[in-house]
Amino acid sequence: MKTVVIVGAGQAGSELAVALRQNGFSDRILLVGAEPHLPYQRPPLSKAFLHGKVDQVALRIRALDAYTNAGIEVELDTAAVGIDRRTRSVALADGRTLRYDKLALTTGGSPRPLRFGSGDVPGRTLHHLDDAIALRQELQSGGTLLIVGGGFIGLETAAAATGMGIAVTLVEAQPRVLARTCPPAVSAFVEREHRNHGVDLRTGVSVRNVARRDGALLAELSDDTVVRADLILTGVGIAPNDTLAATAGLAVDDGVLVDAVARTADPDIVAAGDCTRQWHGFLGRSVRLESVQNATDQARIAARTLCGKPTERFTAPWFWSDQHDHKIQMAGLPQTGDTEVVRGDPSSNSFSVVYLRNGIITGLHAVNRPRDFTAARQLVTARAAMTGDEAASEDLPLSELMKRHQSTAERRA
Repeated sequence: MKTVVIVGAGQAGSELAVALRQNGFSDRILLVGAEPHLPYQRPPLSKAFLHGKVDQVALRIRALDAYTNAGIEVELDTAAVGIDRRTRSVALADGRTLRYDKLALTTGGSPRPLRFGSGDVPGRTLHHLDDAIALRQELQSGGTLLIVGGGFIGLETAAAATGMGIAVTLVEAQPRVLARTCPPAVSAFVEREHRNHGVDLRTGVSVRNVARRDGALLAELSDDTVVRADLILTGVGIAPNDTLAATAGLAVDDGVLVDAVARTADPDIVAAGDCTRQWHGFLGRSVRLESVQNATDQARIAARTLCGKPTERFTAPWFWSDQHDHKIQMAGLPQTGDTEVVRGDPSSNSFSVVYLRNGIITGLHAVNRPRDFTAARQLVTARAAMTGDEAASEDLPLSELMKRHQSTAERRA
């Protein structure tokens, strides 16, 4: 009997285990997770779960019965600490060793650490379920919250906390929030909405030092102001958990390096999810993507590879964020130099930004425009042609452009 060991019981690990069965693997599957919880969804942690709109059970990707009925063994609260490729074995923190025929690394990522000056006060992070449980309990007690980092985690947490009546200050070192992921029009909208909901949002400012005084935290900022808070949360990005792979001699570069079908340099080891840097067949370059969609797609690709039928199935990446009553959705992965075309009025609560490169749509960021987003996912994947005037025209639904593209493709076929 052959054994596939999957190290990492998150979105990618759960999906990979089930996909193995769906692709006909009938032998032993062992899913090993360092956390004590069944694989769960991370996106709601800074949104609905933090606000108390969903409970812990609702976060589960699958119920325990789904794994049991599929014959998938699940080892929780079990950290892997080493890989011996020569003996094909995984060493566990409790002293046990697991033998494998094939190994899958779905180890995810961890919040990038941030310390403040010479102080001994590390910022709290929000990435694991236990982080969210602890933070929710503290916020329910009231007080004030300082968030360091104007990315999606920080902004989503700010929205949830203000909705709970918490006074929130958010500082971002860049000149605008979401500077690395969104265009200026989306950043401006997000900043305006957070301020309208009472968030004290400050850009171009960083934290120099934090000290404890009289039971409170005093944060000294780079503009010489001081913010008093009961709790500090940091959200400055995710680093891939690639140390296990690196110490085993596998190639890493800000993520475990895998090819288009999830193979590492070792023919017996695949990797998927946030821990990887993968050659992306659609984008045509090596990227590290942090998203549910990418983790799911990569896991399914990895499962097919382990079953001896490697197949590339790439589409345009997509992401989303819920903040206050607004939904921000992104399709594609635009690059520097792409032309930005605004569709709608950025001063309203509904608009999109379309990205074009040489007359081809490469991406779209939509604010409360689900129809634009749905059409854009298809248009970007199809590499559809589009002019700037067409992208800007609200009289021309993007779905009509997709129909036009399909009709042109059929005539050429």
